[in-house]
Amino acid sequence: MPQFNMILITPQEAAGADILEHTAGKPVREGGGDETYRCGRCKTTLLVDVDHHDAHGVVIRCGKCGALNTEPHHHHH
Repeated sequence: MPQFNMILITPQEAAGADILEHTAGKPVREGGGDETYRCGRCKTTLLVDVDHHDAHGVVIRCGKCGALNTEPHHHHH
């Protein structure tokens, strides 16, 4: 089960994105695959056992530390 640390982005980079609000203690999405994604700042688990497709391009605000995260594989500056 691969685990990935998500990439931190700024509010400016997240502008226009559909931000998923994470609640501390409960992943935003769970099931459907074998990839787990963690907050790039505090390592809280945000997506658990999801399919890669489900993580593609998402932006998640961590409910624990408030950081904005995006999935690492398709991050472009």
